[in-house]
Amino acid sequence: MSGIRAAVVTVSDGVSQGTRADGSGDAAEALLREAGFDVEARTVLPDERPAIEAALRELADSGGFALVVTTGGTGFGPRDVTPEATRAVLEREAPGLAELMRNEGLRQTPMAALSRAVAGSRGATLIVNLPGSPKGVRESLGALSPVLAHAVELLGGRTGAHPTGHADGDRGSPKGPAVAVGSVEAKAVKVHGSPPCSVGSSMRIVPGGEVHGTLGCAEFDEAAVRDAAEILASGQPGTRTYHHELGDVEVYLEPTHRAPTLVVVSATDVARELATLAPGLGFAPVLVETRSERVTDADAASMRVARELGEVEIDRETRLVFTDHDAPGIADALAVALRSPARFVGVMGSRRHVGPYVDELRSKGFGDEDLARIRSPLGLDLGGRSPAEIALSIAAGLVADEHDRAAGWLDR
Repeated sequence: MSGIRAAVVTVSDGVSQGTRADGSGDAAEALLREAGFDVEARTVLPDERPAIEAALRELADSGGFALVVTTGGTGFGPRDVTPEATRAVLEREAPGLAELMRNEGLRQTPMAALSRAVAGSRGATLIVNLPGSPKGVRESLGALSPVLAHAVELLGGRTGAHPTGHADGDRGSPKGPAVAVGSVEAKAVKVHGSPPCSVGSSMRIVPGGEVHGTLGCAEFDEAAVRDAAEILASGQPGTRTYHHELGDVEVYLEPTHRAPTLVVVSATDVARELATLAPGLGFAPVLVETRSERVTDADAASMRVARELGEVEIDRETRLVFTDHDAPGIADALAVALRSPARFVGVMGSRRHVGPYVDELRSKGFGDEDLARIRSPLGLDLGGRSPAEIALSIAAGLVADEHDRAAGWLDR
């Protein structure tokens, strides 16, 4: 399962408040790593349904993780809401996986019958609820070990012949509608009656992602989370009134957009020229370079620098450009890119240079639709040869992609 990205979500009031160690999360991470998964994210949340739902959606939809396991909140306690939050996110349940875990638990203790854990899929992501104890985590993952790899492969693995060329039209990129990137600030500005909220209570909501703060009760928080996506997409602030049996609250919601990320892989002259153009085109550049000796002080001063592609959050508005076809680990990095929801993936180099990487990706299970997302040779046919001219060609291609124009791509 090497190269398969996994995330661990710990749901616990105690751990989130710092009064308990995250033993179950540590156990889950260790066992998944032993099984060969790349655990690239750890999240700790209180037992709050809106926060759990938002985190699971973010990890599946924007994070592009193949496997997300939660630990905690699956019992009969009044604040055990992980199964309810998970069911609200799942598109298809997998009851057999949950029964496998319960059956193994019953071999150890009859208390396992009290587990309400669920499992299922959202898109290409498998989501599994684990118990909230290290022992329970070990037992449950042990029960799933014979089938977990195959389940993930069935959800995300596709096979097929490598395309010999890139056709015009739809390239299989998961663009869909434009996705607003940013957050929404929700603040209570007026109360009527005696609702469980006071003026000034606030939340910061990343639609489909993190939620910070509270408006005072779960009903208000859930309503604000629902409205945040609409507010962010519209780009316009607005006021909403939320109702409670004890009174109402008027909430002001204000969107804050952030620039989509342009990831330039490898510290080359073309990458530096492209990073210089990025802000003017509305992108925030990030340099990914595994060879630290190639990164200059000027690079670090002008943009964020990451050592691995896995360190960069990739969402549906992220653009990735590989600027050195001879860099180490290109095929593995491209595999990460293709498993992500990134809007754009491009590789500099001729078909002869990029061909071996495509063959390697094919051997990893990527099919025609996946590989058609890679633009190579990269950029528009402007005839330039210098690093600045090549960067301009790539930047022009990004603009054409933004506006869904055919333009004059070099790979057509």
